Amino acid sequence: MIITLNMGLPFGAEEASSIMCDDGTVNIGDMEATVQGTCGEPNSQNMNQWVYNFGPSQPVYTLIFKEGQLIKILESEWGS
Repeated sequence: MIITLNMGLPFGAEEASSIMCDDGTVNIGDMEATVQGTCGEPNSQNMNQWVYNFGPSQPVYTLIFKEGQLIKILESEWGS
């Protein structure tokens, strides 16, 4: 049996193609500057991974960038 762990990624996260922020929608393919302008500063940032926690009534979003472009959005448990 082989077990693979994704270190640093939320357990049980599902992929999403976009997220809604106060100033609009962020989509796969958007650049870092567009995401930051639309969603503001992330709650945490580690290399190419940004985390947005919009509060208890919204999921936590982990955004993954490659060369400054958004390549994956993961939606996990509700925020706090």
